[in-house]
Amino acid sequence: MTKNNLKALLKKAGVLAGILLLFLVIAYSFVPQVLSGKVVNQSDITGYMSMSHQTTEWNAAHKGQETHWTDAMFGGMPTTSFQASHEGDLTQGIYSLLLKGKRPASYLFVCLLGAFLLLLSLGVDTLVAVAGAVAVTFCSYNIQIIQVGHNTKMQAIAFLPWVMAAVIFTYRSIFREGKGWKAWLPVTVLGSALFGLAMSMQVKANHQQITYYLAILIALYVVTFFIWLVASPQRRKSVGRFFAASALLLVLGLLGIGTNAIKLAPLYEYTQHTMRGGSELSGSSASAEVNDKGLQLDYATAWSYGWEELPNMMIPNFNGGASGARVNPDKSSVVAVCKEYGVPNAESMADQLPLYWGSQPFTAGPMYMGAITIFLFLLGLFILDGKEKWWLLAATLLAVGLGLGRNFMWLTELFFDHVPMYNKFRTVSMALVLLQFTLPMLGFLALDRILKAGCPKKKFLTGGVAALVLTAGFCLLVYAFPSIAGSFSSPVDSQLPEQLRKALVDDRITFLRSDALRSMLFILAAFLLLFWAVSASGKTSVPEEASVSGKASASDSHSGGNPKRIWVVAGIAVLVLTDLFTVGHRYLGKEDFVSARAFSNSFSKRPVDEMILADSTLSYRVVDLTSSPFNDMFNGYFHKNIGGYSPAKLQRYQDLIDRYLTAELEETIDSISRATSIPDALNRLPSNEILSALNCKYFIFNSETVPLENRNAYGNAWFVLSVLPVSGPDAEIASIGEVDLRNVAVIGDDFAESREAVQAAVSGPVPDSDDYIELTSYAPGELHYRYAACMDRPAVFSEVYYPEGWVAEVDGERVDMFRCDWILRGILLPQGSHELVMKFCPEIYSTGKAASAACSWTLLILVLLSVAGLFCFDTRKRD
Repeated sequence: MTKNNLKALLKKAGVLAGILLLFLVIAYSFVPQVLSGKVVNQSDITGYMSMSHQTTEWNAAHKGQETHWTDAMFGGMPTTSFQASHEGDLTQGIYSLLLKGKRPASYLFVCLLGAFLLLLSLGVDTLVAVAGAVAVTFCSYNIQIIQVGHNTKMQAIAFLPWVMAAVIFTYRSIFREGKGWKAWLPVTVLGSALFGLAMSMQVKANHQQITYYLAILIALYVVTFFIWLVASPQRRKSVGRFFAASALLLVLGLLGIGTNAIKLAPLYEYTQHTMRGGSELSGSSASAEVNDKGLQLDYATAWSYGWEELPNMMIPNFNGGASGARVNPDKSSVVAVCKEYGVPNAESMADQLPLYWGSQPFTAGPMYMGAITIFLFLLGLFILDGKEKWWLLAATLLAVGLGLGRNFMWLTELFFDHVPMYNKFRTVSMALVLLQFTLPMLGFLALDRILKAGCPKKKFLTGGVAALVLTAGFCLLVYAFPSIAGSFSSPVDSQLPEQLRKALVDDRITFLRSDALRSMLFILAAFLLLFWAVSASGKTSVPEEASVSGKASASDSHSGGNPKRIWVVAGIAVLVLTDLFTVGHRYLGKEDFVSARAFSNSFSKRPVDEMILADSTLSYRVVDLTSSPFNDMFNGYFHKNIGGYSPAKLQRYQDLIDRYLTAELEETIDSISRATSIPDALNRLPSNEILSALNCKYFIFNSETVPLENRNAYGNAWFVLSVLPVSGPDAEIASIGEVDLRNVAVIGDDFAESREAVQAAVSGPVPDSDDYIELTSYAPGELHYRYAACMDRPAVFSEVYYPEGWVAEVDGERVDMFRCDWILRGILLPQGSHELVMKFCPEIYSTGKAASAACSWTLLILVLLSVAGLFCFDTRKRD
């Protein structure tokens, strides 16, 4: 390496180090509270810590005996969906290193760096890429999901641009000039290896829906790139290289995904038995949320963006913004009315003002992309040509169409019925996250092209004025005539007094007009900066093909070297940062941070918890009626729960909730409400046969008083006297409500062999009344029982049946387990006095661990070899 080359390398390294430092400053400046030890008070993280508490505590105290089963929710379920294993995954260390730091600043930093690399892969100037990275990272949706605690989603979004950057870099590398394969293949291999590594990081975030949208984005890019390639006779010569690059990307991408086999294999196995796998019941019996193929269309599209909401990508408070918005109390008519009528703490109304009046059930805020980003995107549509424009436009339109969900039903039904796996996901409006990348990519690509070569004033004015009219003009129109935004009324308004309804409408109009004016001024400022830059240049624009090879001319570097243009980039970057920072702080402000101690206090025991925990019985279940039993995660922190919250619960348990548990709980609540005292409430408790079979021992109806004990609870296990054979899932679930489950086991056709053995066992004489079975030892993934039986007897256990991993042994000898009573476990126990042990030992974890290790080693070795190979080829070339 020559001295000049070394200087150039050191200069580049210095620039990169400066940018990394800048990104760190930006990330931590947005959430400076983390530097003083505070944490975001994230409701979903509190819920996650509650439902994972049992598993976390057990695994920390029993190294080498970790469990993959929890009894904290829904009577028991695998931990797969919320607490994944990392055994065998050697790339986990890289992932942890990238996210090292205080969250959520670390998430923002990773996203900034990834978006910067993505824009660089398009050939964008370094300074423009920095500004574009800010536009990508601080879209308001990212800030909202951080506030509520959707950390895995934010991590998946943060690593998405890393993956796209590697894809684009790899395909662009096939045009590298030179003779033979040495000119392009080493770089293409490196790009593919980096793609595999980036894919490993993105999948590791464990948010399959975001990864699914990423796959759509990649597919659109590849298809567009191929069409563009074959459309030109000159470019068509590189078709062979295209297929070579595609093959490398496919293989190394699969390796990257494979590093997560320890996580994905158990998840795939579990998904087949969850709501995502569909219901076994017929249409008339199935849940309103699922069918036999996956989620029901109505359930999946409940959160669909409305056509009338789309302008809030440019005007934050179009359609009201958030369902519980935080506003300045001095500018709120609602607060003024409350003060006028003497409402205590009237100003607190400004912390949760129901401004949203769109078509979704509720929302944390708009998908605000940034007024300047929208302007630049439209400008790009008018002044750019070539493949980047068309694939980004196609991706944008598709994302909008999918995000509209039930409001654009023909496209939604097309994907739901014919595109693989699409019907496994809900909240279709999430597809709009792709716009966080497509809009800034095209917008800042347009900015880059203008500043690099000085777009002719006439061309800029034609496109720029058109974009200005469509964006700033629309904002002005909304400011002048706010009724364009709709009625300013929401169905929830009917619950408010007339005076508050009128005041709320006034607030919605006020904040809409304020945001419309605000967005207009930001757009106008950006336009004037660009006009100033274009006026200072007489150069012609760069054709799209000029950047295909990935090489920039001398005039391309750093915005053409024109100081004015550098100031323009800096000015637009500051405008974008100011715009998105101020809107972002509406959804994640200093009020959302608490001390670590205060956050931990969320899990303080209530008096009723203390009373229940005083029960020394090894295992029993609790249902908390002070909250929504099947939409609350918090009570799993202390108790084994009948309820909980999970969008991926076992489907058979969901069927049980819909068919029996909800009705039994409603009857219980009604009985308690009519009681005059605790003893009266106990006497009024209904039998609750299904809850009792699940060993629901306590009902919490008041956090400060004693719980109600269900004296009808069946206990941990019991012997039955007979069996009811049923044919088909519909008959199976119907029958459990028609028989005495203490004495009869309902067994379906799918366990016909076990059923025949049980029928033979119960056909003999009446068994001895001295027979017993009791739980002697409890752990989340291992249960020990002692029993005595005068003959072979079928026992039913108040434990949720899961077919993958649970095994049973009597005195060390394996015995068959079957499902009975729709959801419970059953075993035909041999006569005599014995010990029974149930263990959760899913083999899929061993398989996943081995696959993760193999893929990790292979991928890391290929990354190192590709870097070394490229270095060797470049060194020889320079020599």
